[in-house]
Amino acid sequence: MSRWFLRTTLLLFVFIGILLSCSGCTDNITTDNTGSNTSATTSTRVISLAPSETEIFYAINTPDSGISLVGRTDYDDYPPEALSVPSVGGPQTLSIESIVSKDPDLIIGTTLADKTVVDSLKSLGYDVEIYDLETIDDVYSNIESLGEILGLEESAGALVDNMTSRQTAIEDAPKETPAPKTWYVVAVEPLYAAGNNTLQGEMIEEAGGVNVFADMDGYFVASYEAVIERAPEVIIVPSGHGSTTVNFTQQILSIPEFRDLPAVKNGRVYTVDDNTVSRPGPRIIDGLEQFYQCINAEIL
Repeated sequence: MSRWFLRTTLLLFVFIGILLSCSGCTDNITTDNTGSNTSATTSTRVISLAPSETEIFYAINTPDSGISLVGRTDYDDYPPEALSVPSVGGPQTLSIESIVSKDPDLIIGTTLADKTVVDSLKSLGYDVEIYDLETIDDVYSNIESLGEILGLEESAGALVDNMTSRQTAIEDAPKETPAPKTWYVVAVEPLYAAGNNTLQGEMIEEAGGVNVFADMDGYFVASYEAVIERAPEVIIVPSGHGSTTVNFTQQILSIPEFRDLPAVKNGRVYTVDDNTVSRPGPRIIDGLEQFYQCINAEIL
């Protein structure tokens, strides 16, 4: 009996369990950032459940490795060759049937992946690695872990070396003084901001700015009054999320209450590529360099 047949049979029982269980579970996914417990050291077929993991996979894979990506999510659009890989759904709309049909040796994702699906895949015997990516150091650990799992330690190490070297260059680069008060806009309607313990909050500090919402934790809805009170001198706005064509920068500039903000009055509202500054993958250092240019534009 083939492994695919056995897993398909098990899948029927899993579906029954899912239908009988509560669908509103919000517990955190158990995270393993080390990759030490996986048996996929000889993996050849990989499925990614997150755009950042797809980017890491392609950044460390080598032409002669014999390792291939056989599944991705709807949002995995970089590098361009990822678009030729079949999708298995979105982070919260993953298709177990599609994943199983591709008979993967390893499944990689982040804590944004649907926990019910992840648990079901583990119960079917698949090797699933879920990464919690809150900081730049977490990204480095993710890269090194995946490199170890796939036997790509050399290319993973070279990637981390390059990224850390560029990060150090930003840390050592000249910066404006006093450090500009900076606001990173996550979204406009509603008005979301990045506070402490966020990737963008860390990038603001690394690039030489002061996060105006450092007293808040995580991502949250900010009031107009809170923004006005903090008077940001630099505002960094993403180009948009996913396939949206909404111009966040124009929306910010069109809010009458924000016309007297120092950043607006002095023309220091900057647009950056959303995917580059929000995906915790190899391009996050590109995002850090963009933040540096925005925050220190007066001296560059």
